[in-house]
Amino acid sequence: EDVKIGDIVAYETLEEPPEIVLHRVVDLGEDEEGWYAIMKGDNNAFADYDKVRFNQVKYVLVGILY
Repeated sequence: EDVKIGDIVAYETLEEPPEIVLHRVVDLGEDEEGWYAIMKGDNNAFADYDKVRFNQVKYVLVGILY
């Protein structure tokens, strides 16, 4: 409920060592492992291949100050 399509989130990759990636949520779903999000960088042509699980999400952008 805290993450919606269109939100910009920072999530931790499953690679070793893990990295923090900042992308936009383009789709949400559930499968046998539970909740997941599909992410896409604003300047990327295609969405990311891997599903991002809720426990990987570290930050959600709530506002931009100009």
